[in-house]
Amino acid sequence: MKIDPTAPSATPPHRTGAPTTSAEAVQRPKEAPPVSALVHAMPAAVGGRDFDAARVAAIREDIRAGRYEIRPERIADGLLASVRELLAPKGEA
Repeated sequence: MKIDPTAPSATPPHRTGAPTTSAEAVQRPKEAPPVSALVHAMPAAVGGRDFDAARVAAIREDIRAGRYEIRPERIADGLLASVRELLAPKGEA
C-alpha cells in the first residue's frame, strides 16, 4: 500500500470561534488533550508491559533491510482471537 502525501487530509478542518448552537457548546469540551499526549500515556495505562523497544528496533531494521516477512495467517489468527475475546460473555475470557 502506498501513502500519497499529496492526498487531502481525512480529518475535518479545525473551526475557530464560538459554537454556533448551545447544544454544540455542551457537546464539545473546552480543550482536549493532544493526541500525542494520549498515545504517550498509553504504556503507563497498561502497565508498560506491551512495549519492547529492542524488539521494535529489530523489526524496524528488518523492514529497512527487506528481511521482514509478513505472515497473513498469523495476523488473521490474532484478529480472530481478539474478536472471540471481545465477543465472549463476561467470565469466559
